[in-house]
Amino acid sequence: MRVVLDALGGDFAPIATVAGALEAADDGFPILLVGDEGVLADEIAARGGLPPNVTVHHATEWVEMDDAPREALRGKKDSSLRVCFDLLRHGQADALVTMGNSGAALAMGMFVAGRLPGVLRPALAALVPGPTRPTVLLDVGANTECRPEHLVQFGALGAALAGVAFGADAPRVAVLSNGEETGKGTELTRAAAEGLAELPGIDFIGNVEPRQFFDGVAHVVVTDGWTGNVLLKTAEAVAGHVVDRVRDASASSFAAKAGAALLRPALKRELAHLDHRELGGGLLLGVDALVVVGHGRSEGSAVAAAIRFAERLARQGLMERLRQTVAVESAAAP
Repeated sequence: MRVVLDALGGDFAPIATVAGALEAADDGFPILLVGDEGVLADEIAARGGLPPNVTVHHATEWVEMDDAPREALRGKKDSSLRVCFDLLRHGQADALVTMGNSGAALAMGMFVAGRLPGVLRPALAALVPGPTRPTVLLDVGANTECRPEHLVQFGALGAALAGVAFGADAPRVAVLSNGEETGKGTELTRAAAEGLAELPGIDFIGNVEPRQFFDGVAHVVVTDGWTGNVLLKTAEAVAGHVVDRVRDASASSFAAKAGAALLRPALKRELAHLDHRELGGGLLLGVDALVVVGHGRSEGSAVAAAIRFAERLARQGLMERLRQTVAVESAAAP
């Protein structure tokens, strides 16, 4: 399986992307770095060159993090991200990894790769760290306004991902809501819950609140893209705030410093499972391509994790599983 990497995507490219590619290259599978050869050359040389299983494919442009998706799609046809999608479309790679502009990745997924047959709307799926395994949350930004049938299909797509990525035979699927009781939520979430309850191949567990979501009670949690995006950004903000307050408190006195030194190893072990770098990114589900989209601020270790994750999903047949899932879901729809 060959993974194509947008080597100029992300806040820390090309330093992080080249470092991540070299780290992942130790696994032995082919990796294709796409980007301006002149921009990449110094970073590659500084790291002693590339191993035989990593090669460079030249692209003259790159997508900035603040580029509008339409501008990136139509105005930068030789960008590293666009060339990555073209290589996938022509069968020269099996999976794509980018740490760059997620809106541009969605636009190119829609209009370059195209939707999988039967998919109503592609979705961005985040893999949120949890106590025992990540939870698939979708949508987290592709569709701010949704209909119930969209959320039902998101549940089917997310369940397929959970099955391949985490070995869930009958994934537990839930709807994000303001209460776990049946009947809670909006007209959208209530109608989606009715549809998910009839979806074959999943274990629909009803509504979950944010607290239950972070406890990992479900393999997959569905919501509209606006709500999912706000949930993710709120969680990141709260986590960062708590870490800052703990750091300040730990340095406030000699006794606090001594206690922090004793507690630090246990805290690191306990919080290790919450590290977003474990898998390196989420996925663009519903397009006819395997696309892993990482955090723009990803460093080399997260890029390497995303590359390894993409290769594993390609090797384990995620795309075929998604095609089968959409076919079954479409046949079951009223």
